[in-house]
Amino acid sequence: MFYTAVFLFFVIKDGLAQKRSYTYRTANDTTQNLYYSLVPANKPEGLLMILPGFGTMPEEMILETKLPEKAVAKNYLVIIPVLDKWDTFYMDNLCMNRMDTLLAELYAKHDIAGKKFILGGHSIGGTGAVLYAERCFQLNKKLKPDMVFGVDPPLDMKRMWKTFIRNQKINFSEVSVGEAKFMQEYFTRKFGGSPEKFPAVYRKWSPYFHEDEKGGNAKYLTKIPVRFYCDPDINWGIENRRANSESMNLFDLTGMIVQLKLQGNTKAELVTALGKGYFADGRRHPHAFSILDADEFLEWVQKN
Repeated sequence: MFYTAVFLFFVIKDGLAQKRSYTYRTANDTTQNLYYSLVPANKPEGLLMILPGFGTMPEEMILETKLPEKAVAKNYLVIIPVLDKWDTFYMDNLCMNRMDTLLAELYAKHDIAGKKFILGGHSIGGTGAVLYAERCFQLNKKLKPDMVFGVDPPLDMKRMWKTFIRNQKINFSEVSVGEAKFMQEYFTRKFGGSPEKFPAVYRKWSPYFHEDEKGGNAKYLTKIPVRFYCDPDINWGIENRRANSESMNLFDLTGMIVQLKLQGNTKAELVTALGKGYFADGRRHPHAFSILDADEFLEWVQKN
């Protein structure tokens, strides 16, 4: 039994009152195990769940993309969860189990049984979304996504580890070096150490593992539409990070889409948005949520 506290407010869009609220699922804790919901004025057409990137709260994510606002206007129930205190990067059983109980709670609360369930996320949130979808099909869970998407998510954790080591070695960008140190320390704490010492752990928590013949966990997503977004601006990476192609998430995204197609998934696709990545404050960055065109995305949802 979960404790549930709700902070509720209404927004008027196009003459319709949309209910928006924070729901806190752990007593006396407003930092984790919570979700932000946008409830349409009419009967929901389906569920869109979006996992934010690292350290991003729902109201911050909404500043980066028009997708939640446009989806609720199309009568989709939109849920943006915060599963933990940004310590696990979705790559642990705690987050996977909280997803299970959250979905059960949402289906019991809202009239969405039998409706389309779209799951995705930005950056590491996309990683978590793909991991959870794979687990649903691996374990044949009753509640499974009908579609899954990721906005420039890293997918191969061994490739990520190699990137952390490389970025510290070349020591070109203060931002990338700081991120690399932080993430290497996290992977060491969470996974035990390097992928050479703990290969099975890295395979387990990688949505795609390019060294495996069938892409590791990717083999569980051959039956549903899978879509990844990226801004493949390699020149931005070269000039700002001295990044080679293997240092970019594009390396994982192309690898997984190819692997899915080889295994018969005719609805696996990579959407490229060269030059479209900008943060809400106007800064150019290929990793921004803005590389997803909300209108085109919703057309894709309707077609599948």
